[in-house]
Amino acid sequence: MGEPVWIVLPGMTMPPEDFQALAGRLPGCAEVFDAYAVALTAPASAVRDWLWTRRSASRVCLVGHSAGGMTALEWLLSFPGEVERVVLLESTDPNERPSRLSPGTLGHRCVRRLLRAAGAWPWLARRLGRAGRRAFWRLFTVQPDHLPKPVIDRVWGNSAGLLAVWDQVFDRFSQEERVRTLLAAWERDGRAFSAPVLSVLSDDAEPYQQALAQRLGAEVAAISGGHLFPVLQPEGTADLITGWLRTRT
Repeated sequence: MGEPVWIVLPGMTMPPEDFQALAGRLPGCAEVFDAYAVALTAPASAVRDWLWTRRSASRVCLVGHSAGGMTALEWLLSFPGEVERVVLLESTDPNERPSRLSPGTLGHRCVRRLLRAAGAWPWLARRLGRAGRRAFWRLFTVQPDHLPKPVIDRVWGNSAGLLAVWDQVFDRFSQEERVRTLLAAWERDGRAFSAPVLSVLSDDAEPYQQALAQRLGAEVAAISGGHLFPVLQPEGTADLITGWLRTRT
């Protein structure tokens, strides 16, 4: 059957470039999902179809960071026969309370119109994109951003990028609802997961992340640093994953 393909599912708003270093340290073939080609918060079938445009794979190992963890779980619960392993890197919470800016609400639509209008002015779109990335980066780390400005401008500095960020930030509530429903059905039916799960948590992990790991029957590994540890410590993160793999062979 061949070796499984590793699919790295980045956290919210993060482009593939943020996770290339981690992907390069995983064993075998690895692909980093591009949330600006297909929304990270799209149904698992759409995310899965993205892979088939890249390569043929009968089995996958999923690595999901933050909101990418919800994508990994939805994939596992929807297509269990093809998932060999799942690694959650501080996944978001399937029981998160929806925001007032959930998709379709008046506030969400108004801001979307403003971002679309801003995209008509390239200099303004670039400024907004850079400011958004800077705010996101400073929220989780005091370290300098590793992405050069041309990459930031290409991903966020345009109408499509700004809208993709806005939509996915709030579409995650729909994604979490799908995962919540799927997970409840599995538990109600008393089904066991078809793949082992590893949950890697940092010093800043939230209590719900510990609770989710316990709910999934996941093995837990600890790593120092904040929420962006897979980006800032790709080697240490990969070492934890490969060490876990050795214990399961």
